[in-house]
Amino acid sequence: MTRRLTLTLLAFVISAPSAVAMGKRPEKNSLSFHLQGDQSDGPKMVFPLPMGNKKRFFRKSPVTFNKEIVSLKHFITEDGTYGATFSFNKTAAGRIAAITTSNQGKWLVAMLNGRPVDAVFIDEPVGDGRLVIWRGIKQVEIIRFEYAMPITGETTKQWKERIKGHEKQRKTAQKEAQEAQTERNRRRNN
Repeated sequence: MTRRLTLTLLAFVISAPSAVAMGKRPEKNSLSFHLQGDQSDGPKMVFPLPMGNKKRFFRKSPVTFNKEIVSLKHFITEDGTYGATFSFNKTAAGRIAAITTSNQGKWLVAMLNGRPVDAVFIDEPVGDGRLVIWRGIKQVEIIRFEYAMPITGETTKQWKERIKGHEKQRKTAQKEAQEAQTERNRRRNN
């Protein structure tokens, strides 16, 4: 009897976090792009990243911030991960143009939720305010981005309607999960 009770409690403890998380909105992603620096800048200013058989150093201070992204357009890559084109506001677009003009021949690394996902070599200025991550984004991160911002070409109204649809689906799924749990509890008690 105690073994059965222990197993039941263990199953409840394991399933409880996922049941609680089901009622929440997705977490927000943290995306930043960092320009290549020099090792001589010191550990307070740069961080190392292995790239191929070399170690390159990137500035800790990002070129862009999350709040400057206005939309995204994602795609599936050959390795099964996702890539995306991020469009930035006018202020960030101007900064990106200036930085890519004056830093040709350097690398720009994308850091997503604290991990490096992709790096691009700056061979020409970026004048359209868009930066691309070619691979390495997880599906859950794409879902979070879609929840947080419009898809490129989507109006604010369309985006809000899409989110409203997600909210309805989330609430329906939450209600169905609660009903299923109530039914399981009822069967156990009988």
